[in-house]
Amino acid sequence: MRWLLAAAAAIVAYQTMMPPVVGLANQADFRRVIGKLGYGPEDPVYFSAIALNYVPDANYRSYGWEQFSSEDLFVRAALAVNRFVSKDGKLDIRVMGFVHGLAFLAALAWLLRATRRWIVVWPLIVLIATDVAYVSYFNSFYAEAASFIFALLLIAESIEICSNGVTETRLARWIAWSMLLILAKPVNAPAGVLLAVFALRLSPRSWLGRAGAAAIFCASAFMIATAPRELKAANAYNLVFLSVLPESRTPAADAARLGLPAGSEDYSRIGAWAPNSPFAELKDRGIIGRKITVWTVLRFYLAHPARMWRHVAENLRIAMLLRPELGNFPASAGYPPKARSKAFALWSDFHQAALVRAARPLFFALLASAGLLTWRFGQSLARDFGWLLAFCCLASFLTASFGDAWETVRHMFLFNVLLDASLAAAAVYLAGLRSSWRTMRPLVRVKRA
Repeated sequence: MRWLLAAAAAIVAYQTMMPPVVGLANQADFRRVIGKLGYGPEDPVYFSAIALNYVPDANYRSYGWEQFSSEDLFVRAALAVNRFVSKDGKLDIRVMGFVHGLAFLAALAWLLRATRRWIVVWPLIVLIATDVAYVSYFNSFYAEAASFIFALLLIAESIEICSNGVTETRLARWIAWSMLLILAKPVNAPAGVLLAVFALRLSPRSWLGRAGAAAIFCASAFMIATAPRELKAANAYNLVFLSVLPESRTPAADAARLGLPAGSEDYSRIGAWAPNSPFAELKDRGIIGRKITVWTVLRFYLAHPARMWRHVAENLRIAMLLRPELGNFPASAGYPPKARSKAFALWSDFHQAALVRAARPLFFALLASAGLLTWRFGQSLARDFGWLLAFCCLASFLTASFGDAWETVRHMFLFNVLLDASLAAAAVYLAGLRSSWRTMRPLVRVKRA
């Protein structure tokens, strides 16, 4: 285990610390995290490359877009470290990479310890967890880094409970990791409802189980309720103009059903922030954000099941992609705009080459697994954790699909983390079946003889 952890630390350090530094470019979301703490990029650059240095800048704040996130814990820790290591007061993005990296290695160590009975899967865990698709978020202010770290801790704690039973200490940690995962970003909140229900399954009669379930549910409600109004309005607009209308065979009729002005279908495929977008006008008139919300669009899809499936099928085409179309390198490194690192990309390349093609079968396999495990729920704690994993995976996919239509690949982050966990669990299960078959094969031969 020590050698694997050392290898993982070397891989993460190579990507996040060694020039050319690997990170993930800002698409304007950084101001929601680092802006509220009084910093902004020294050289603003978006989409194509990463900014290395951040300087005190009170004007970088965007009050209408700010929201609490468990990612704030890592940012504040990085600022505390920066006070000791910075000579000029600037915040180097690699300090964020260092803080994220330490937390990741602690989570990975806990996961490897929890899976010590299945060491055959350790190399696969390290291969997946250190892929550039996940590590690139460490040198950024995206909340996906917090989602990744707390998801690893939650998975590790779940395995520990399956292996050694439920204790108050383990249950308290499980509840804490669940809450911190949910509080990373609003897209994680719907999965929190499932986690709240499962907290009762772990300890239905204890005060801790009940209090934990209530706390997890409140955390989910908090993230949904405190999501900025501007964000909710932009999500509703993007769902209509980037999904409903482009996927429609009668866009004018669908625009009228939703209550949009005549001719709105002409803006199909134009996002909220694109040039000539009618988003600001429709929001000011109260059409987007009041009359048409995310819930309005969801009701539209529920009333048209065929359209809902068409939307799901469209999202399945990109759901398994791990890497958004954002640059990985600093502009000073001399790479083309939106250049992406090719180092340690084996697992993300596997996603693109194989899992993208198998997206529909995998989706139906998740549905089948969830249904089968529901039928047998309550018979085995390990099997019930499989139920939770399958349903959280589906919930994350549906939330990313029907919660927004902008940057869908990045919003599928938690879905892919849970999908990778499902694939690793399936590998362990199949390895166990094979081992059992080898043990039983001599008995079968004797019986036949």
